[in-house]
Amino acid sequence: MVDPNDLRHDKRPRKNPQYRKKITNDKGIVFNVVMNKQKNHKLITFYDSRYIKGFTKLGQGVATYRVNTLLGLDGFGSIKNRGLDLYGGENDWYIDSKASKKLIDWIEKTKHKLN
Repeated sequence: MVDPNDLRHDKRPRKNPQYRKKITNDKGIVFNVVMNKQKNHKLITFYDSRYIKGFTKLGQGVATYRVNTLLGLDGFGSIKNRGLDLYGGENDWYIDSKASKKLIDWIEKTKHKLN
């Protein structure tokens, strides 16, 4: 019997679904990554998980990018295996090449859920 309070079995569409993943750079800094859709754009937001107090439960918001930008669909090339500087003013806020591969693989597997 399925528990009606168990949301894993709830197939109703959500107003603004979010998909989350943890990405760790080569310094060991964990970023909570959230993919969602706002208007007609799929977005990825990075949160530094070290800074919860005074910020959100995911951490301090660092940067937001369009999914198409990270995938290289807007003419600038994908970040896969290249990495990404999330904010130039903070040396810790970057995704190295290994983490960027994991991130792009996850985006490619998950982005269709936001249609």
